[in-house]
Amino acid sequence: MGGRGPRFSPGTEVIDRLVAQAVVLEDAKGAQTLWLSIDMIGMAWPQTSGIRQELSAMTGIPFDAIVINFSHTHSGPMSGFEGYATTKQKPEDLVAYEADLIQRCLKMSIDAVETLQDVSVRVCHGTSQIGINRRRRDADGAMGMGPNPDGFYNPDLWVLDLQAVAGSERCVLFSHGCHPVMVYGFNWQGISADWPGVCRNHLTEHLEGDVHAQFIQGLAGNVRPRQLADMTTGTFRTSEPGDYVATGKQIAGDVMTALDDVGEVLELDLGCVADFAMVPKDHTKLPELSHWEALAARDDELEKNLGEYWGERLRAGIPPVRFLPWNVGLIRLAEGSQIAWLANEVLGEWLPLLRQWLQDPTLIAWGYCQDGRNYMPTDELIAEGGYEVDRANTYSKNGPGPVALGINEAVRKTYLALADRLPTQGTGQ
Repeated sequence: MGGRGPRFSPGTEVIDRLVAQAVVLEDAKGAQTLWLSIDMIGMAWPQTSGIRQELSAMTGIPFDAIVINFSHTHSGPMSGFEGYATTKQKPEDLVAYEADLIQRCLKMSIDAVETLQDVSVRVCHGTSQIGINRRRRDADGAMGMGPNPDGFYNPDLWVLDLQAVAGSERCVLFSHGCHPVMVYGFNWQGISADWPGVCRNHLTEHLEGDVHAQFIQGLAGNVRPRQLADMTTGTFRTSEPGDYVATGKQIAGDVMTALDDVGEVLELDLGCVADFAMVPKDHTKLPELSHWEALAARDDELEKNLGEYWGERLRAGIPPVRFLPWNVGLIRLAEGSQIAWLANEVLGEWLPLLRQWLQDPTLIAWGYCQDGRNYMPTDELIAEGGYEVDRANTYSKNGPGPVALGINEAVRKTYLALADRLPTQGTGQ
């Protein structure tokens, strides 16, 4: 099961089915982009780059125009094993599961390319309040995890409505940033798509036409469901079975409200570019070898795995990485309509920075694309410390040191260069 670091407990019950979905867009000049959404915590770059390369070879869609987004459900398969800090071998069941899943995703994506049809394209901008910032200082002033109504939270809800020109088929893509972490609170080993699955099912049942409802996770790195926020105690309460259903139906209602608006009709003019922002890591705060040796001697599975991995690596003379190559990209759907996608667990505060740098107040941003691990704080959040800055990245082979100051400038330069590389509108060049 994923979302628990390098712990190796299997799932025991299917509460609701996980899904993988694909949509392909093509504009009048023949440029295409493929968006693959998977109910997983998030694969590692070696896997997703292989999938994208194979899809590009089979379909002719450029590598940088293929985006794999993960819903980041914490009640799905471990996936992304290759990026975890552990000396254990990948479980055979997980190897077999992923091989089967990847094969079916490849076939599904090819089918999508081969069954294109003419559609009208409409973008709708709504809002949702299902989430709340989860970075909250405790009584001692340390940055902990609790509902923070004063912390940054982006209420934007982006909806792309594609309706067949001939026929009843309809594709509704929606994106919002909020962690799907409700089911494992009441069923640690239950498999579930969490609230995104409830939302998709509700939209399919209540919207007119033969509806394909697809979720694309946003910048959810420091956002948890508001449904579980106890403002009196300043904590998130333990979830109950009705909680994720209520949250899923709430955002489904928000999507339908957005669709009721006139929205904006788009004439697709696709352009897709991508690159890596080289993010510096802080090596002044690395634990000594003795710290990892002490963890390796403990009985707790999580701590033991971390201690064994980092102890073995340091003794072999291989230090932690000095830079984290952060895969980011930019998609132009049409004039005045852009999407910034980013790998890893992106904190919400990146959105206003990206909008400022790209001078685009309506820019949409997706996280958990191509790779689903490593929290990515801004310079402003690094000084605050906390789980997303200090502790979480220990679980990744890209850890254990925190991200260093200078990440803002690295990302700014990368995105400005990407904007300059976007194909000229209307030409595909």
